[in-house]
Amino acid sequence: MVFASHSFLGFLLIVLVIYWLVGRNDERLGKPILIIASCVFYGYWIPAYLILLAFSILFNYTIARALLGQLSPGPRRALIVLGVTLNLMLIGFYKYAAFLVESFNWTLQTEFTVPEIILPIGISFFTFQQISLLVDAYHRRVECLRFWDHVLFISFFPQLIAGPIVRQHDMLPQLTARRNWKLRADYLAIGLALFAFGLFKKTALIDPFVPYLDLVYQAAASGDAIGFVDGWAAGLGYGFQVYFDFSAYSDMAIGLGFIFGLRLPINFFSPYKSDSIRAFWRRWHISLSRFLRDYLFIPMGGSRFGMTRTVSALIFTMTLGGLWHGAGWTFVIWGLLHGLYLSLNHLWRAFVSSQLAGVRAHVRDSRTLSLAARGLSVVITFLAVSFAWVFFRSPDLDSAMRLAAAMLGFSGWHEVVYLTRGIVPMFPVYLVIVWLMPNTMEIFQATRAALHVEEYRDDEARPLKPGWLSFGLSARWAATTAVVFVCAWFALSNLSPFIYFQF
Repeated sequence: MVFASHSFLGFLLIVLVIYWLVGRNDERLGKPILIIASCVFYGYWIPAYLILLAFSILFNYTIARALLGQLSPGPRRALIVLGVTLNLMLIGFYKYAAFLVESFNWTLQTEFTVPEIILPIGISFFTFQQISLLVDAYHRRVECLRFWDHVLFISFFPQLIAGPIVRQHDMLPQLTARRNWKLRADYLAIGLALFAFGLFKKTALIDPFVPYLDLVYQAAASGDAIGFVDGWAAGLGYGFQVYFDFSAYSDMAIGLGFIFGLRLPINFFSPYKSDSIRAFWRRWHISLSRFLRDYLFIPMGGSRFGMTRTVSALIFTMTLGGLWHGAGWTFVIWGLLHGLYLSLNHLWRAFVSSQLAGVRAHVRDSRTLSLAARGLSVVITFLAVSFAWVFFRSPDLDSAMRLAAAMLGFSGWHEVVYLTRGIVPMFPVYLVIVWLMPNTMEIFQATRAALHVEEYRDDEARPLKPGWLSFGLSARWAATTAVVFVCAWFALSNLSPFIYFQF
């Protein structure tokens, strides 16, 4: 059951009606209703995997409670190793067993049977949440852990399938402090507006044009020659697809959470406005970036032990981040590319800081030159990210390399077929949206529907300010929301899963 579907809209309506009817008689029953609704939501696809989710919740709650107890250091270290290892083994079996066997067969020319395993949806997300909880429990950063709070923290359906990767300090204090679980009219209005805007992004802005984009990837997979123009149209087009798709899901997840009075952390904030790859990863899949930073990059030394150590940690972290996205060499190369991008970014910043401080200060003083330099940096970052997207999207390594060669001009500049001509006319519209318009979190900043939005400012003194576009509980915004939702609903013609559902 995906958010952009008629079945989910019916599910949400039923949940809201039950939640309101039961909650008005007993304000304490909101939590069990949300837990039951989350179980129904997850079990809609494959009911048997509810057992897997329940096992993960029970196992990690038991380990976390033990880590918060009065154990001596030795047993605590053994418990954290056991907990993290078993979580990684769980995700490793379901997500990477087939990939490892295929790679083994290809490397050694063997013929071992590749297991056919159906990947439980959302396993990457709820497993990472469990690991972060165990680590926080080990370091005694968990203030209060109650069983049913833990169940809802992991299973809450707005973030269960595709994130954000919610950390315990973001959710558990809200659940602990909550007493009144009644439906609030203002939260409902704000949450539904966010949901409507997200639904519009997916169903009206991008999904109708995806079939044209798929043509070039199908041609590359079939071994057809791809020209320079189609190669870049494929990279840029998929960049827009994943942008609006992920942005849409993030808005819908935050909106759904806020309907029930729970604030989820921001997970997407205009990444294509970034003037460096470092800034891009601060704005793209924010919860994953923070997880990789806190649990991989920093423990490996971070930026504390010289440039060589920093570059090695960056490349290793991003390569594993690519593998997290999918069990395939295309995802490994995508992660490796971003690791190399980040390494080059760090090397360049170090070079500028040490060698060109005077020039840097002069450039900062020249507003015109500074704006031009930033604009050029935004374009270069955008093109670099778009180039890497072909590895993320391609079904296999051969087709990814064929598209990459076309983008680099190795397949002939004259080979213009325009397989993607059905989506290319939308590129100027998309660029205006992603580069010039305020994002949803800026528009809804006054509602405080999401956590950590205040961290994204133009500078330390000036808050985010979309001006007259700021959302408010008014007749104007009610009418706008209604129009946006109706347009999105009428565009909801095909079941198109969110890209991040497969992870």
